[in-house]
Amino acid sequence: MSLRTLQRRVAKIEKGLQVRPSPIVLWYGSWDAFVDGAYAGVNAGALDPEFLDLVEALRNWERGELWMLAYAR
Repeated sequence: MSLRTLQRRVAKIEKGLQVRPSPIVLWYGSWDAFVDGAYAGVNAGALDPEFLDLVEALRNWERGELWMLAYAR
């Protein structure tokens, strides 16, 4: 096996080991931006205050990386 082939294989393995960003991070840029938008919506009256319960559930989903199950093969 050539050195070049080995380098390609290692690069592919390393790329596969990288943590993927969650859908919330992809959609909003960061978790903090999502939370700030949620609080702004509640404070403006556009969102029901119970939405913050959903935000907390999503925070647990984000922390536990449960969203990674969507990428499972």
